[in-house]
Parts: sequence; structure tokens; C-alpha cells
Amino acid sequence: MPLKAKLILLSLLPLLLVTISISWISVYQAQTLRDNEVDIFRSSLIKSKETALKDSVDLALDSIRHVYNDTRIEEQEAKAQVKAIIEKLRYGTDGYFFVYDHNGTNLVHPIMPELQGQNLINIQDKNGDYLIVKLLEQAQAGGGFHQYLWQKPSTGETVTKLSYAAWLDKWNWMVGTGLYIEDVSEEVANLKSAVDQNIETTFFSMMVIVVVTVAVIVVVTLAVNLHEHRIADRSLKELAHKTVMFQEDEKKHLARELHDGINQLLVSSKCHLELLGNKLVDEAQKQHLVHSQQSLMMAINEVRHISHKLRPSALDDIGLEAALNTLLQDFRAHSGLNIEAVFDTSRGRLKSEVATTLYRVAQESLTNIEKHSQANEVTVILQQMGNMLQLIIRDDGIGFDVAATLRKTGIGLRNMRERVEFIGGDFELESEPGFGTEITVLLQLDELVYG
Repeated sequence: MPLKAKLILLSLLPLLLVTISISWISVYQAQTLRDNEVDIFRSSLIKSKETALKDSVDLALDSIRHVYNDTRIEEQEAKAQVKAIIEKLRYGTDGYFFVYDHNGTNLVHPIMPELQGQNLINIQDKNGDYLIVKLLEQAQAGGGFHQYLWQKPSTGETVTKLSYAAWLDKWNWMVGTGLYIEDVSEEVANLKSAVDQNIETTFFSMMVIVVVTVAVIVVVTLAVNLHEHRIADRSLKELAHKTVMFQEDEKKHLARELHDGINQLLVSSKCHLELLGNKLVDEAQKQHLVHSQQSLMMAINEVRHISHKLRPSALDDIGLEAALNTLLQDFRAHSGLNIEAVFDTSRGRLKSEVATTLYRVAQESLTNIEKHSQANEVTVILQQMGNMLQLIIRDDGIGFDVAATLRKTGIGLRNMRERVEFIGGDFELESEPGFGTEITVLLQLDELVYG
């Protein structure tokens, strides 16, 4: 293990041990406090529910008191009015009131009206609890509470319900209401969850500090490495670009030397041979001279071809459009493809670096088209759009999967992209199998022309 890793481990290990020890003690104490707090909270919630239920029943009794105590109203009429009043009383989402007589016959149930008139004295919940019997007992004892399982109207689920029942002595009626106290369980669970979350936070707080510290160190290290990598990458791209441009300068120099030096000497030699041929009389000697002239002419053409392939003189002498025209003429001649060229530029002459980049993109694109596209037609567009210069090379060939090609062998494509991006341009390549290929170069002209 490297010394640096050992030092980091020795510094982190005691911190982790202390953190775990403190966290464990805190967790134990917090769990004890949590249990006590949850019990107190549950009791408090149940007490508040009971108070709310009793208050609700008292309010219901107050709402019927003017009828219940009015001796001028006949008993049957008074009972009917009381039933109607209680049936309409609501509170909350699922709050309603129910009425039973002393035999357990339901008199009012607004949520389940089908129960009205039925004797439910023997009804039991899922736990076997005779809930109507218990509520009657509580009511006759002066009012009381009882918990049982009942269907919640809003959800249809069977949950725990807490009810309070009061007694109407004159009619031997029980009036009651209830609350579904699964809310209590939810609130208790929420409290317990919050306390558990605090416990987990306490337990892992020191661990998080350590992790964050380590993460910061790692991030800073990675950031420094990334910054250095970017600097190195940028320097490498600059070096590669300078190398390419140096090669272009060497090609330019070599092409000029071939064209103006060796080619001129060969042309001069051809002229001397022609003069010599006019003075020869012997037919055999003339025949040898003709062959020499033919060989010399082939050498002249080959030198011109090599010079042009290295770097066309038109690119430096009369500009990019002329060089592209020559390139397209040569391409049409040896490929046999239909070429459509559209040139529409108006500003000053492009800088040598820019003109060279665009020319090489076109040259590489045409080479790829000839080798791989199986195209019939090629379109080359060089146009100026306001302050932008656009070069488009399009073919109607078989196309290809761009991503897969770049992953495998797309060196030429990557080189084109890098050269364009280095001079501040945008390079786009679009192609799909069966739909041809289109390469677009977009340059802003502000600083790319001599004026």
C-alpha cells in the first residue's frame, strides 16, 4: 500500500471509530426517548379525539333540545323532527351521527340508510366485538367511549373507530358519533418516523462529515487533474494544428518547387528536344526522339499532378472557389459522378488557414464519397449568408451510421471536425443508411478574411 494511502487511512480510522461510538450512544438514548414520547403523544391524541367526540355529541343534543323538550309537540312528530335534524348533521369528511333505541334497532344512519329499522344488537366487528351492546351500555351509564372496527365511508376500508354515545332518557334513545382513529396511528407513525429520521441523522452525521471531507478532497483532486488534462488536451490540439499547418506550408513549398522548378526544367528540356528533332534526318533517330518526348511529357504531367495533389496553386493564387472548381473537375473526370456546384460569395479573400481547412474538408469528403458512398450525384455549395460562410457537401449514396462509424474508423471525420472547430467553425455530419450523407461547415467571417 502506498505511504500516502496509509497516512489517509490512519487519519480516517480514529475519526470513524469515535463517530460510530458517539452515534451508537446517541441512538440508544434517542430510542428510549422516542418510545416515551410516542406513548405520551398517542395518549394525548386519543384524549383530544375523545374531547372532540363528546363536544360533537353535545352540540348535536343542543341542536335537537328545542324539539326534544317542547311538550307542545306530539312525541311521534318530535321524534321525526329529531331524526331529520340528526340525519343532516355533518362534520369533517366522514363525521356523522347515529341513533339507536334501547333494543338496538337503528333509527338514524345517514351514511348507510339501509340499516335503518334493522335490529343490530347482535352485530359484531371483525374482532367479535358486540359494538352496539357496548355503546348502549356506555350511553346508559351516563355517556362513554368505545373502540371497534367499522367501514370508513370515504375509502371503504375497515379501520378502527372511536365512538361516543349519550342517552336520551325520555325516549330511551342512544345518540352517538365516531371518529376513525387510523389518523392517530398515522400521526404516531409520522412522529416515530421523524424521530427515527433524527436518530439516523445523528448516527450518520459524523459519517457524513467524514464522507464529505473525503469527497471534497477527491473532487478537488479530480478537478485539478481535469483542469490539467484540459490544458494538456488544448495544448495537444494546438500542437496538432500547428503540425498540420506546418505540413501544409511544406506541401505548398514543395508544390511550388515542383511546379516552378523541376516542371520548368522538364518543359525546357522538351523544347530543346523539339528543336533537335527539327535538325535530325535519320528516321530511326527521330523515332527515338519522339519516344523521349513522350516520356518527358508524361513526366511533366505527373509532376503537375503531384504538385496539384500536394496543394493546388489556385488556392494561393486566385482563391478557394477556383481551387474547388479545379478539384471538382478532376473529381468528375476520374469518378464519373454528376457534380452540381453552387458558389455564392462576395467578401474579401479568405485567410490561408481558413481556405486550406475548407479545401481539405471538401477534398476528404469527395474522397470518402468515391470510396464508400456508391452515389450518383454530388452537390457542393459554398455560399455566404450575411456574416456567415457555409460549405455543404451532399451526396445521394447509401449513407451510414454516424455513431458506429466514428467509434470504429472515423479518423478522417474526426480530423475534419477538429480542423474546423480549431478555426472557430461549426462542423455537422448527417447521414442515415439509405438516405445519403451531408457535411456542413459554418464559419463566421469577421476575422477570417483579409478584407
